[in-house]
Amino acid sequence: MIEGVEVSVGQILRDAREAQNITLEDVAMRLRLMHRQVAAMEADDFESLGQPVFARGFVRNYARLMGLQPEALLARMEGAPAEPAPVASAEPPMPSSWLTSPWLILFMLGVLMVVAVPISLYWWLNSDAGETPHAVIAAKPVSPPAPAVTPVVPNPVDAAAAVGAEAAVEAAAPAAARSQLQLEFGEESWVEIKDASGRTLHRQLNPAGSSAHIQGQPPFDILIGNAAQARMTYNGRPVDLNPFISATVARFTLEE
Repeated sequence: MIEGVEVSVGQILRDAREAQNITLEDVAMRLRLMHRQVAAMEADDFESLGQPVFARGFVRNYARLMGLQPEALLARMEGAPAEPAPVASAEPPMPSSWLTSPWLILFMLGVLMVVAVPISLYWWLNSDAGETPHAVIAAKPVSPPAPAVTPVVPNPVDAAAAVGAEAAVEAAAPAAARSQLQLEFGEESWVEIKDASGRTLHRQLNPAGSSAHIQGQPPFDILIGNAAQARMTYNGRPVDLNPFISATVARFTLEE
């Protein structure tokens, strides 16, 4: 590094990666990002990463992966003074015993998060289920109930024709186009997505800076926690989540 020349955030990340003999592909795989997103961070092209909150989340996770202090890098992104705090590799203290090991603590916290978050979310959703309307995109009007009628025994010929029509529809069903959802998370977010058959396509806690790609048969039943920090596209078109957020959770049905 030349004295008096300030090194950019991308240069610091790239130097740390190369010093550890880690490829761009390895970083993208560990952070669950695309190759171009990692390359954009190393080129200081943060605008291509979307909103500032997403760019900051990506840089924070990249810095932690390289063993760097993320706060100093984030301060540079915000236009910090010309003399930023030095960025140095974090050296975790040696644990005095296995009970104080940071890896054990992180593992226990992870287990607690996996158990506690779904339970808390389930309790919260059921506690105000009667107050929050179930938002639907492109919802179809509900027809009034039909009046009671006397059952009619079907003609055997008509029944056979109906069975044949149902078989033709079922045979054509697999050919139906599969729709695609793309999600990016600026902060941690719990997501649960089901397809038209009620099958769960995605159900997990997504870390900050990560993304998820889901495809299936619409309509989709979608629940997104911390939805203000998430961004969604449906078949390449952006979806505005704000109209469906109650407190911090967005819950809605997405159709064609």
